[in-house]
Parts: sequence; structure tokens; C-alpha cells
Amino acid sequence: MVDSAPSKHLPSVLKKLLPCGLIFPALLGFVSVSYQGCDRTTYKDIVENRDYLVAKNHEQLSAILFYIVVAVLFWNLVTFLILRSAQHGRKG
Repeated sequence: MVDSAPSKHLPSVLKKLLPCGLIFPALLGFVSVSYQGCDRTTYKDIVENRDYLVAKNHEQLSAILFYIVVAVLFWNLVTFLILRSAQHGRKG
């Protein structure tokens, strides 16, 4: 797919950006969950409550997966646009 791109530099750029384009959203989802705002004030109180930690872990995993789905949809859009421009380039 990348080799069919109309530009000569686009394949190398996309190959370099793809790993970052999937790792960055996963990290963004991980850091989007905050432990602030809970009624526990110390680290010890937070760690002792297993139910709270499990709930926050589920929240983090949900956020990570959401951002990865958005990234995959973005890369699908990029792929579609490249294939479409390559197809128009062959017709012209």
C-alpha cells in the first residue's frame, strides 16, 4: 500500500510514523486517567483499597483501548486517502 503512494518520500515517512502513531495514543490513554479526586488522601490509603485500584485499572484499560481504536481509524483513513490518490494518479 505504501509503495503505491504518489510521492517518493511518503512511504518512508509513513513507515517511521506508524509505530509512534500507535504507541502515543496508548500512552495518552494511560495518562488520561487520574487518581486525583478520590476521598483518600495518602498513598497508603489508596493502595489499601483494592476495589478502587481495580476500578482505576479498568478505567485506564478502557481509555487506552479507546485511543488505540481512534488511532487505527486514523491510519485507515490515511491508507484510504493514499490509495485513492494513487488510483487518481494512474488515471491521470
